[in-house]
Amino acid sequence: MASTRTGSKRLLRDLNQSIVFNLIAEEQAISRTKLAKKSGLPAATITRIVANFISAGLVLEVQSETSSGGRRPVLLSINPSSGYAVGVKLRENGMTITLCDLSCTILCASEQTFTGGSPPYQVVDLMASAIKQMISEAGLTFRQVLGVGIGLAGFVDSTHGICRYSSLFDWRDAELGPALEFKLRVPVSVDNDVNTLAVAERLFGAGHDIDNFLLITTGRGVGMGVIINGEIYRGSHGGAGEFGHMTVDTRVDAPSCTCGKRGCLEAVASDYGILRAATGGDPGYYERSALDDLVERAVAGDIAIQKIFRRAGEALGIATANLINIFDPERILITGEGLRAGELLLEPLRMTIPLHTFGVQKNVELVITPVDETTWARGAASLILRKVFQSPIYEEGDAHAIDDLLLQATQMQQLRRKTNQSQTR
Repeated sequence: MASTRTGSKRLLRDLNQSIVFNLIAEEQAISRTKLAKKSGLPAATITRIVANFISAGLVLEVQSETSSGGRRPVLLSINPSSGYAVGVKLRENGMTITLCDLSCTILCASEQTFTGGSPPYQVVDLMASAIKQMISEAGLTFRQVLGVGIGLAGFVDSTHGICRYSSLFDWRDAELGPALEFKLRVPVSVDNDVNTLAVAERLFGAGHDIDNFLLITTGRGVGMGVIINGEIYRGSHGGAGEFGHMTVDTRVDAPSCTCGKRGCLEAVASDYGILRAATGGDPGYYERSALDDLVERAVAGDIAIQKIFRRAGEALGIATANLINIFDPERILITGEGLRAGELLLEPLRMTIPLHTFGVQKNVELVITPVDETTWARGAASLILRKVFQSPIYEEGDAHAIDDLLLQATQMQQLRRKTNQSQTR
């Protein structure tokens, strides 16, 4: 976690700006009067901050549709087009790239492929080229782009933008962040792909209203993102949440995992593990249709395939119960491409959890949230947007993200005015 900032006038200004900005974003549409009441800030401070936001185009004034009498009040809303973020989800042989606005709404997306086992520098070159093309086709400039977020499986040093180890790509100490920053000249954030989904859910999704939750993904692998007190927990080396590699089977002939060990949860409960159990061999870079075929066979009554899914769901349920015993979360989000197995996986999971939670039955809410490749990439974009909404008490750079956003928005407005003036001459 970043160190905290010491007291100063600038810190107080940044805190006030952050409070106002986050309240406007949270309420979606709010009056200045209500903003003052909710924030506890003086009306003069609200007026000054809001005037700066409006002048820079960061906040818009909208007319309320209702009125208690007299003139309808003017409400404030975040202008989603005042800043953009790019998100990249890396897979073993391809990537999904999205362009998102300030509300993390996906504006456009593209797919790129590369050969499995490609070295990092080749993947960075492909990323840079595809991002440049996307920004150009969207009619934007890099001045309007706050940064690029990258999500991938593995141990990630998010502070330095380095993939320390990924068995999926066979990469060690791959400097993805610095290399892409050099090519694009915009900030780049890199994190474990499941962490990016957890950040997106905390800011814009099913975890928006709570501070402590877990996000579990099942699909090509099994992973977990941990949100504690509203912040992502990464551990000492960026490896927190490697849920899929806890050992659940200690037999000598336990199923093999992609990490090289035997008996991992991922070897039993992931799409890879389920396919391997059904076919008796390594599915490699399997087509998703292969798992869809297994689902169809199980639904049609194939008892052997049903048992494989049941075993996967039970293993995932036991592991989830252990997480509940350790973290005591308020909510657990379950997502990932593996959910297309539906109740074949989820029913045994739900039935198993209560059998293995400790003490008084914990009332933990399970929320099922479907995901696709663009959702993963959107999660990566949220790494950049998170800095806009994050409290400025943490020392993460020379300027707070809102300051950068205000500066960029002001520069763009000045550029537009100059362009309009030159065209009218």
